[in-house]
Amino acid sequence: MTNRERVLAALRGDPVDRVPLAFWMHNFVTENAAASLAAESLRLAREFGWDYLKPQCRAQCFAEPWGLRYRASEARAVPFTLTHAPCADAGDLRRLEPADPATGALGEQLEALGLVRAGLGPDTPILWTVFSPLMVAPYLLAGGVEQTLAIARGEPAALEAALDAVAHTLAGYARLALAAGADGLFYATNVATRDRLAPAECRRFQRPYDLPVLAAATAAPFNVLHVCGSAVLFEEFADYPVQAFSWAQAPGNPSLREGQRRTGRAVVGGLPAKPVIATLTPDAVAGRARAAVREMGGRALLLGPDCSVNPDTPAALLRAARVAA
Repeated sequence: MTNRERVLAALRGDPVDRVPLAFWMHNFVTENAAASLAAESLRLAREFGWDYLKPQCRAQCFAEPWGLRYRASEARAVPFTLTHAPCADAGDLRRLEPADPATGALGEQLEALGLVRAGLGPDTPILWTVFSPLMVAPYLLAGGVEQTLAIARGEPAALEAALDAVAHTLAGYARLALAAGADGLFYATNVATRDRLAPAECRRFQRPYDLPVLAAATAAPFNVLHVCGSAVLFEEFADYPVQAFSWAQAPGNPSLREGQRRTGRAVVGGLPAKPVIATLTPDAVAGRARAAVREMGGRALLLGPDCSVNPDTPAALLRAARVAA
């Protein structure tokens, strides 16, 4: 099978010659310009021969259109430093307007995507990361997640206005990403956990703003929903219009097989993320990969990490997963 044939068969739950595999990682130095992000993405793809590719755009890019400013990192495993959050309070959120997704930081990400597609060729599917509006909101506020949730409960209309502006922008960005060569979205949220949101809050502040973004990518063959964290509100997302689901094998979360049963879709996972992976031996990583394949019977599974891995993860660990697969 080619990479594309293998990935699409796994998404359908059809037999594959081997289970597709990829890892992804932030290199905080290279992600600050289109050319270096593309070069690092292509280097990883060539070195490890992954079946699909998820380039790691900088997380803050989704808030930059509204004025987030930061000091870039000079160390590949050290995140950026926030220097200015664009919103101080609910009033600032209420005044946000949709941004042009073809320009600025988002335009730069699209440039990187085009470079990756040109360098990778047509055979390897590309997943392109897009954060949910509720995941973007904490980047807009100096108080982060805590301030976001306080506004949700105290001045919900202000948060809803901001989420609407972000969703409108990201829907346009999703369409442009598909046109630039992405095969689908890696659509991520990290606020939908039981210690942060009640189910009713998830339905109010998450779902109405997720679905328009995902609708913009409905024609794509490889959309993945990633719900980050422990004790995620999995049932709130089970009917989302994606081809695969990704979540951590963590306390309060379903197993791979249970997640596949509850959604009827393929699953992405089975491998440890940072910081756990760096504590393991190659044999232990290979054992995790083999256990995931056994659990899923080799069907409807794309091997990948629970979340990103560090850029200094020993190459021997990443290669061990490939050998096992």
